[in-house]
Amino acid sequence: MVSLLIDVRRTVARHQLQRTGKGWLVGAGLLGLASAVGTLALGIVNYGNPDVATDVLALLFALWLAGRCAQTVLAGGDATLRPELFALLGVRRRRLALALLAVGLLDPGLALLAIALGSLIASGARAGLAAALVSVAGVLLSLLLAGVLSLLVGGLLAPGSRRGRDAGTIVTATVISLLAVAGTLAPTLITALRARSAPWLSDALRALPTGWAPDAVAAAARADWTMTALPLLGIAAVLVLAVLAWPAVLTRRMTAANHPAHPGARAHTGRQLLPRTPAGAVAAKELRLWARDPIRLTCLLIALVVGAGVCAIPRVTAGTSALLPFAGTLTTIIAGACACNLYGSDGTSLWLTISTPHSAAADVRGRQAAWLLIVAPYALACTLALTAISGQSWAWTWALALLPAVLGGAAGLVPLASLISVQPPDETGGLTPAWSLKVHIALIAVPLTALPPAITLLAAAHWQLPRLAWAAIPVGIATGLTLTRTLGSHATTRLAHRQVPVLRALADATG
Repeated sequence: MVSLLIDVRRTVARHQLQRTGKGWLVGAGLLGLASAVGTLALGIVNYGNPDVATDVLALLFALWLAGRCAQTVLAGGDATLRPELFALLGVRRRRLALALLAVGLLDPGLALLAIALGSLIASGARAGLAAALVSVAGVLLSLLLAGVLSLLVGGLLAPGSRRGRDAGTIVTATVISLLAVAGTLAPTLITALRARSAPWLSDALRALPTGWAPDAVAAAARADWTMTALPLLGIAAVLVLAVLAWPAVLTRRMTAANHPAHPGARAHTGRQLLPRTPAGAVAAKELRLWARDPIRLTCLLIALVVGAGVCAIPRVTAGTSALLPFAGTLTTIIAGACACNLYGSDGTSLWLTISTPHSAAADVRGRQAAWLLIVAPYALACTLALTAISGQSWAWTWALALLPAVLGGAAGLVPLASLISVQPPDETGGLTPAWSLKVHIALIAVPLTALPPAITLLAAAHWQLPRLAWAAIPVGIATGLTLTRTLGSHATTRLAHRQVPVLRALADATG
């Protein structure tokens, strides 16, 4: 059975590669490889203090394991071998569970994780032969644990009731947000670990299973064999518990897939507050999608949490409030980047737009309006409140000038980027590597829309002209309005002339 499932997985993956294109996959793979090599390099660094090396490796291992689990959860499990597909087969669940587990452990993505975990081997090799051997054992156990846990958490988000799906969305968004904040602030956290200024962080990292392998290597380096064996046995125990829980999780998911709950009562999300026009109807539809689509809602929650978290954590860890005024701007950037593929995620529902004459402009403007209604009020309130709390009087002109430019620029880029290189979901409705790479590109493009007010502010600071700094605010507002209208017009033209090719690409992905 395992060999058969491997063949099925290979065939599905080959089909996905043909549809997505090798370029996007290579780009996403290079990003992952760069992160893995960077982690490996941090393991090669000589920190001088063995405790510091242990803490840093524990932090990096925690980020990698959480990232793998979060990616699996966001995709709803294995994107190629969905457990629901085997629900009607006359195969014992335990046998099927073990076969899927074996196939899951052959995931090529674990190769990147193996490179990253190689930082522990590099660190252990400096401490002697015994520590090197222990590090190899720790890496192998950690790899197995990562593979099993990612399958386990992916299986826990079974299809079923709306309440369960919403709870899973919130948990997923929270975990990914915390991971993104920690990853962004990793240099700051590493600095704190090296300075030994956050003992609570060190204790927390070593208490997690991801810190047990580095702990075992550190114990082997000082010839403490009891403390060498205990962490490795702990990882093995957690691994055994996860393997034993997998059949039950698989059964629960397959059972839930065959008994979906009826959808709840229809919501009336603000239709009465919007104008009774074609654009208003599109905006109302988009508002409902942002509230109901798990992927959209997850991305939105990530933007809200990460935008505020990245700017607030330096206040807690380093005592500086310099980033607080820009929490709303960062939230807008992330929310705009995550919305860069709306037409791709909508699938063949684009047929409704194509079959309605002269609907391209209303469709684009409605999507822009819905995105602004969701993001702009929070971003503005966050900017005003946190700028006042920060006490940074110089930041008022920067915050109030950059925010409207980024809001307008993102609102213009959202529909235009969605129509440039449309990335449909995979056969199971999950996200593709090309979608992830597109988001990373958008994270660079959206901030560039704030160049006019930023240049004005830099000129005012260079020549010490306070009035010019305040003039950057209307410059930012004018930039935002211009970009919203201009980029939206380009998106309308592109949608009107490329409706059929876009629909054909989406139909090929679903068919």
